[in-house]
Amino acid sequence: MIFFSVPSVGQLKPETLFGKDDHFGFIQSLIGEEYIRANITEECHKYYETSNKGYWNSIITIANFLAIKKLDSNNRFNEISLLNSIANRCDEGNDRDASALFDYLLCQWQYPHPIVTKTTSIKVLDIELVDPRKNFPLIKPYIIILAILRSLLLKSKNLSFLTKKEFYWLGYTAYERKGEGINVNNSDNIAEEILLIREKGWSNWEKLKKTESVNQNLSYPLGFLRNSSILTSESSIYFNPEGFFIGLSSNTSNTIEILNNLIKNSSEGYDFDRAKSTNDKKLAFDYSNYLYNYKRFNNWVYNTNLYSFSVNAIDDSMFDGLSEEDVETLRRKKIALLLLRLSELDKASMSKRRTEQSILRSLLIEGKNELACGICNKNYPIKFLATAHIKKRKDCTEDEKRDLNIVMPACHLGCDKIYEEGYIYIDNGLIHSNLYKKETTEPLKKYITALEENRCNYFKEETAQYFKHHAKQNI
Repeated sequence: MIFFSVPSVGQLKPETLFGKDDHFGFIQSLIGEEYIRANITEECHKYYETSNKGYWNSIITIANFLAIKKLDSNNRFNEISLLNSIANRCDEGNDRDASALFDYLLCQWQYPHPIVTKTTSIKVLDIELVDPRKNFPLIKPYIIILAILRSLLLKSKNLSFLTKKEFYWLGYTAYERKGEGINVNNSDNIAEEILLIREKGWSNWEKLKKTESVNQNLSYPLGFLRNSSILTSESSIYFNPEGFFIGLSSNTSNTIEILNNLIKNSSEGYDFDRAKSTNDKKLAFDYSNYLYNYKRFNNWVYNTNLYSFSVNAIDDSMFDGLSEEDVETLRRKKIALLLLRLSELDKASMSKRRTEQSILRSLLIEGKNELACGICNKNYPIKFLATAHIKKRKDCTEDEKRDLNIVMPACHLGCDKIYEEGYIYIDNGLIHSNLYKKETTEPLKKYITALEENRCNYFKEETAQYFKHHAKQNI
């Protein structure tokens, strides 16, 4: 059984996004790139250097659940400013923010999930729930669990836990009742039913254990719940009850206050048009914006009183009402912050491929469908343009690799290659041929001659040194 859309692959934890698994790093490497599944599948295979060529099929499930596959109206990957800020702090060795993020994500966990809850039937033993996406009331699984544990704690500090059987019963019952009565206001009654199960058992439990991989099914929600700062999967505090699953990590009087704060500040869910498909890009885009709005996250941090910090991030909402000049300044600052995410641009690890190239590309593209080549000045669809380094990347210092002025768009129809190979150079903004001792043909000469004396619109004070270096290396 899949518990309330939690992905049944991998584990949902900070390491998944920012650590060893580095899924956020991979998504970062795709910024500005069009989502063509076959291409992304291949890039994923190369990024992780895995023998599993279908690895993206696993990552995409987690990416959709966590709403990090954020595609704009042009079907291209967009950065998520809040996550980038948290990732920066992780790279600096500060994992506190990432821990808070997953506490927050637990509190935002909802069912139906707008992106991953399909319009299909769910069968558990003799239960069939048809089209839960449309017919299931919106519930918050983690918040309901906290409310149930609060009800159990108010009865006795030794009761505030759930066994595997009881947690399975909760999921089973939610499906059986089609979500009715599975809410915070009914937590006292649910707690009473759980205590009855604890006393008399649950008849379906043995049947479930025969028909399902119970421990495996439970491992995925348990992995997610372990991110909670107030829950524990260690049973010793409760004298090791049989089949212990999860419980409150503290059962003091202050725990009630913490639970009340979490429940009060996390009961709201994301209301969405149930008729929209899980593949609706705008729905996914809007949900990601909702979930990772840094002001919303900071308000949650402040109001729950679990952590004492805030995250400052530049998100798209900050562009509203600004002049074009101010928007450009803020947008370039946003890209500069993304580049700071890259602490070691060529370190020999997975992050080797998480280069600045894709981030700089997003600066050039900025939501456009087409763009002029920096050499021939002709407009082409984005997919026909390379992010060309004005000064060869291998010759750049670390600071130069992060310079927003180090790249320009150059078309794949010839300009990118002839510039890279030094068949042309740019002096004071004008293009000059450089064919002496170059291997060439008549069609190539004709192509290059047509470019001579063209003005390169990317020549300016900030780029002049890079064009000068390119010319010096090739003349």
